[in-house]
Amino acid sequence: MKNKNCFTYLVSNKKDLLWGIVVDNVGSAEVLPGYTHYPPSKHPENYCFGQDKGRILDNYQLIYISKGQGSCSFRSGRRIALSAGTLLIIPPYTWHTYEPDKGTGWTEHWIGLRGLDVDNWFHSGCIDASRRLLHIGVLEEVVGYYCRAQEIAMEEKPGYQQVLAGLANAILSLALYHSTNGGCVNNEEWALVRRAHELMRNNYLEEITLQEVARQMHLDNDAFRKMFKKYTNVSFSRYLTELRLQTARTLLMNADWSIGTIASYLHYQSVSYFSALFRSYMGVSPSVYRNAYAEIKLERDR
Repeated sequence: MKNKNCFTYLVSNKKDLLWGIVVDNVGSAEVLPGYTHYPPSKHPENYCFGQDKGRILDNYQLIYISKGQGSCSFRSGRRIALSAGTLLIIPPYTWHTYEPDKGTGWTEHWIGLRGLDVDNWFHSGCIDASRRLLHIGVLEEVVGYYCRAQEIAMEEKPGYQQVLAGLANAILSLALYHSTNGGCVNNEEWALVRRAHELMRNNYLEEITLQEVARQMHLDNDAFRKMFKKYTNVSFSRYLTELRLQTARTLLMNADWSIGTIASYLHYQSVSYFSALFRSYMGVSPSVYRNAYAEIKLERDR
């Protein structure tokens, strides 16, 4: 039996690196049940491995199983089951091995990426670096991004690395999104939080409080507070403040209102409190923010 596979190994330049993400390889393979050789042939030597002989790479590998099942292993030696709908994340300089089950085979898609932006995602805590598996289900949208990345990589037209960077970003972002929301979509609690979001967006310029929103949700204050934080990952007050400061920034850039008028419009009773709050979120005071934008606008209009 022959394995259908397609893969491309790529080069990048200094300009590509400045973009923040470069893609080193992209591909897919259909490994049929009863296979005799894995990985498929014609890969570079440093990309080949076996169940006992693993490998170490210098980039992040995003490996998506869209059909079949198998297993993977890291330094611990413990075999970890992989099933259809799983995205396997392998960080750089991590010994690993993986293979499909001979009884089922599998269809795999992969993309290898590196760069300062990717390092920052994992090292800053934006993405939990300890997570190796994301269970997202079999999603045609994700498969489509991998397929499009293969097409772009094979053409290697000018600017292709930037497109691949966007596709790799989309794959990881969608995987994180579906992994995070898999347990709360169509959930009664999530429906309540969405109602709360709508109420806050429609009334954030009014005197809206947690107590009032909780009352409309028919929940006690503590239960609503915990539920809101659970699904939104920020507190009620933080979410409300973010909505108001978005409007504050727009007004500072586009309206001739005084700082006091803006503070009053956003229902902050004290100008000093509004200014301190703005500084804590933006790093500068409202007046400095406004003056900086005025200088940029003046320079742009010359």
